[in-house]
Amino acid sequence: MINNLHRWLIFRLVMVWLVLSLVIGALVQYLGHTRLDDHVIKMAKTETSKYTSEFIAYLQSPSGSALSLFNRTTNALIGKDNLIVVEFYDATSRKITEAIKPAAAEIEKRLPKHGSEFIHTEEVVCEKLTMNQDIYLRVFVPVLDGRGAKIGYLEGIYHAPEEIVAQNRSHTLWSLILVVVIIFVTSLALYPLIIRLNRRLLDYSHILALTNIGMLKVLGSAIAKRDSDTNVHNFRVTLYSVRLGESLRLPDSAMQGLIKGAFLHDVGKIAIPDAILLKAGKLTDEEFETMKNHVGHGGDILSSYDWLSDADAVVRCHHERFDGSGYPAGLRGEEIPLNARIFAVADVFDALTSKRPYKEAFGVEISVGIIRDNRGSHFDPAIADLFLEQVEVLYRDICREDEPFLHSKLEGCIKRYFR
Repeated sequence: MINNLHRWLIFRLVMVWLVLSLVIGALVQYLGHTRLDDHVIKMAKTETSKYTSEFIAYLQSPSGSALSLFNRTTNALIGKDNLIVVEFYDATSRKITEAIKPAAAEIEKRLPKHGSEFIHTEEVVCEKLTMNQDIYLRVFVPVLDGRGAKIGYLEGIYHAPEEIVAQNRSHTLWSLILVVVIIFVTSLALYPLIIRLNRRLLDYSHILALTNIGMLKVLGSAIAKRDSDTNVHNFRVTLYSVRLGESLRLPDSAMQGLIKGAFLHDVGKIAIPDAILLKAGKLTDEEFETMKNHVGHGGDILSSYDWLSDADAVVRCHHERFDGSGYPAGLRGEEIPLNARIFAVADVFDALTSKRPYKEAFGVEISVGIIRDNRGSHFDPAIADLFLEQVEVLYRDICREDEPFLHSKLEGCIKRYFR
């Protein structure tokens, strides 16, 4: 169980680490790209502003000499900055001049073309373009006069500096590595904490289980004291039922319900008057009808406590018969819960082989004969046959033992199935 817990926890922590690393890693990548884009756009706007001021000066006094001076100025500027192409247009979209770096013509051919979508805008527009590992911006800058009227515009292609791009990518990579490491270290730190908390939870669960089991024993003892002044019947029928349940390979959850139900099967007898419950002779029909109510009383008692809900099948249905002639509901065949069908065989066999106020104990041969005769009518034939296959061992190991020994055997079953 502990190994399974460790494997389960390690698997969950690894999955959380991977998912968080992917999600936060994607966020870091996105923020890194956004930061790079903002930085490149800011640099591009700063560099194009130098061209804008020179272009405005030319447009205010256009002439051949002014154009020659403007060309020399723009070519000098483009040789120093990161713009590779700058084109200048007047308000009618007529190209006035351009400045191009020597290697720009080939690059410009390979970049995607654009239409006239920028021409009518009056705001600076930057369009990101990528080619291989390089980042480019197509920049559109409207040129306005002192009154805010558009008198021209310039278009440029800005090449983001490789060192800036490399620095940003390196920073993003290290941020990503740091995030992954932090999540991993956090997961490692959480592992012993979760294990410690789980152990405390297991301790509390164990204490709660012991409390519940203690309550189960006290309630069963109270019933036995009122009925026959001994717990031995409860011990025997529970151990018989456990052996049958194990032979049927019932899961632990079903075994828990079987043990609870077997031990508390007669809890409803608390509500039966002593004159009927302790009567030495045979009950009258009216008294028997009253006695039959103990299964309903028992179910009502258990319904107030969720931990005992899985015992309800045995408590309410252990007097049902396979042929439908039982009580209280007249269930037939597999309509009767499996645990109740198992317990019915154990309960009747112990009643046959035990001394009661109204009868002496029957021998094992007579008891086996009665069980065999009632397979298919009172009992599920498959379960009756399974019981009969091992009845001699069960009789020797359980029926003939004293109360302290049976109590210790039942304690072992409880530890095994209520761990």
